[in-house]
Amino acid sequence: MGYREEQEILSQQTEVPCPGGGRAQRCKMNDVVGRSSLRTQKGEYKFKSSTQSRAKSALRNWVKYQEEFYKHYNEILSTAEITIKQ
Repeated sequence: MGYREEQEILSQQTEVPCPGGGRAQRCKMNDVVGRSSLRTQKGEYKFKSSTQSRAKSALRNWVKYQEEFYKHYNEILSTAEITIKQ
C-alpha cells in the first residue's frame, strides 16, 4: 500500500459545481489538487497553494493510517478465537 493507493484516489473522477450556475465540470481529483486553477463554463476556481499542500498531506496521511489500520486489523483476526455455528 502507499503510492499506488494515492494515485488511485487522485485519478478518481469528481464533479466541481460551476460558480455561475452552469453545468458541473467533470475532472479528476489530481486536477483539483495539482493545478493552480480550474476553468468551468461560467467561471474559474483559483486554488491557494497552501490549501493544495494541506490536501496532499492529508491524502498521504490517510493512506498511511489506512495501512496501519489494516495491519492491526489483520493482527486481531489472526489472534481471534473462531467459533463456527452450525
